[in-house]
Amino acid sequence: MSSRFCSRFVLPVGVLLAFYLTLATSLPHSATPKRTIVAPGTELRILPLGDSITYGWNGTNGTDGYRLGLSEDIAGSNWLFVGTQRSGIMNDNYNQGYPGYTISGIAGIAGPGLDMKPNVVLLHAGTNDLDRVPPSNEPYADAPTRLGTLIDQVLKALPESVVLVAQIINAKDAATEARIKTYNAQVPAVVKQRADDGWKVAVVDFSSVTKDELIDGLHPTPVGYKHMGDIWFGGLQAVAKAGWITPPIGPDPSWAVKAA
Repeated sequence: MSSRFCSRFVLPVGVLLAFYLTLATSLPHSATPKRTIVAPGTELRILPLGDSITYGWNGTNGTDGYRLGLSEDIAGSNWLFVGTQRSGIMNDNYNQGYPGYTISGIAGIAGPGLDMKPNVVLLHAGTNDLDRVPPSNEPYADAPTRLGTLIDQVLKALPESVVLVAQIINAKDAATEARIKTYNAQVPAVVKQRADDGWKVAVVDFSSVTKDELIDGLHPTPVGYKHMGDIWFGGLQAVAKAGWITPPIGPDPSWAVKAA
C-alpha cells in the first residue's frame, strides 16, 4: 500500500486500538437504537458478505436476516444493499451470502459483489469452517489465516472502502462453540495487522448473540437477526464518526433498489 494511503487513514494509536479491539457494539437484543443518519451526505453502498447467516437462513429458503433490522436502523440514511444473491421479502434484499460456504468458498464467490464497488463491506465468515466434522482439508486452526486472506482480497479490490469484520455469533453445540471462541479470540489480531498498515478495517463483536437467539443451534431466530442488525448498526456509527466512510466509486448498479 502506498504511503499516501497509510498517512490518510491511520488513526492515532490510542484511537485505532479502540476501534479494532473495542468496536464491540453489542446491544441487548431488546434494545432499539435511536435512528440516526450515518455518514450524512454520503451514500452507504453496503455489501453483506458471508455464508447462510448473511443470506438469512432460518429453516426456510431465506429471510431478510440481519439486513432487515439494519435497514430499519439506518432508515434515515442514504443507503442500499448490493450483491448477486437475493433472499427475503424486503425490496432491497441483495447480498453476497452463500449457505454452506467456508471462508475459502466465500473468497471464491466474493468477486462479483466486490465489483459493485461497495464502500462498506460487512463480513461474517467462519461458521462453516468451525462447525464441520471432520474439517476436511481446511483445518480449524488455520481458519484465522484463511480469514486474513479473504480480508486482503476485499481490501485489494476496494482500497478506499471500510471493511467490518465479525467476531462471529455463538453456537449451541459445545465443541463448535469452543472452536468459535478460539477463532474469535484471534480475529482482533488478524484485523490489527491490516489496520496497522492503514487499511480501514475494524472488528465488530457478535458474542452477545446468545444461544437462546438461535433457531437450530447455529442460525439466528428473527430476534437474533434483529440483534445482529443492531450490532452492525453500531459498527457503522463508529466508523462513520471516525470519518472512514467515503463516497462509493462509480454509479450504483442499474438494478439497485434505492432505499432512501
